[in-house]
Amino acid sequence: MASKHKDDPADLQAYVNLITKHQANLRAFILSLMPGSPHVDDVLQETNTVLWQKRNRFEHGTNFIAWAFKIARYEVLGQRHKNKRDRLLVFSERMVDVIAEVETFEESDQEILSALDSCLDKLTDRERELVEVRYTPGRSLKRLASNLGSSPGSLRIALLRIRLSLKKCIDLTLEGKSV
Repeated sequence: MASKHKDDPADLQAYVNLITKHQANLRAFILSLMPGSPHVDDVLQETNTVLWQKRNRFEHGTNFIAWAFKIARYEVLGQRHKNKRDRLLVFSERMVDVIAEVETFEESDQEILSALDSCLDKLTDRERELVEVRYTPGRSLKRLASNLGSSPGSLRIALLRIRLSLKKCIDLTLEGKSV
């Protein structure tokens, strides 16, 4: 059912404020469904476009973020279909559905996800590749070790160091200290 607010400037501004306020939440949610994907920002942009197109369907006073997450979930699935052969598709569609059933994150979870995203951006290309290999089905440390001329054990140790570094970075970020 369409809302009565349609094009009232005050309601439009309130709607824009909701979209703006929840950008970090939406990006973190999309990132959780597409870890390691270079298309996260594209999906966020598409989600924002759909949110704007459907603005008259949103009822003020209802749970905006749950509604926005549902739209984002459909945009993630649409992106997955566009890039079926993308090696960075980590989760199956069923797993995306399971993750997306969580309609809201606790505020502290959002802060942690935002900190993680920021800290992942600080990894070197090799560190990021190790993390992606470790958490991408069908890829193996053994194969990567062979390609790099390393041992799987040395890559496991490197991953441990990366995890410790990420934890420290996240903790410092949440404490408000620069890393």
